Amino acid sequence: MDPNDTAARPVSGTEWVLRVAVLASLAALLWEFVTAGQLVTYNLDALPLHYAGAFAVHVATGVQLLAAGAVWFSHGRGPGTDRTIALTSLVAFVLAFPQAAMGTYGPLQAHVPLALLLVAVVVWSAVLIWRRR
Repeated sequence: MDPNDTAARPVSGTEWVLRVAVLASLAALLWEFVTAGQLVTYNLDALPLHYAGAFAVHVATGVQLLAAGAVWFSHGRGPGTDRTIALTSLVAFVLAFPQAAMGTYGPLQAHVPLALLLVAVVVWSAVLIWRRR
């Protein structure tokens, strides 16, 4: 294959798994924002839904991390986009734990900014995997 060729190559199966995992992470985070909005309006019936959503975020970012690692390892563990996606997925997975802990045991003044940072990292992962060639 010519390195100057700009034609897109076909997307592998592991890349599709990663794309779905990133979309699942984004969906879980959207769920968290919707249920958090209910909590802000003092609808405490949303608390179990928000709590369950936190578990969904952990599972989705964990699957995202595993899929990103599989993509990186399947393409020779070289530098570049694959490594960056793996690192952003790792950051998202690790960041989700203290972010959730701040919601349960810590101040909300730390929980909310960490949630925004988590969303930014997952969106960055989504942009990287969807624009990859």
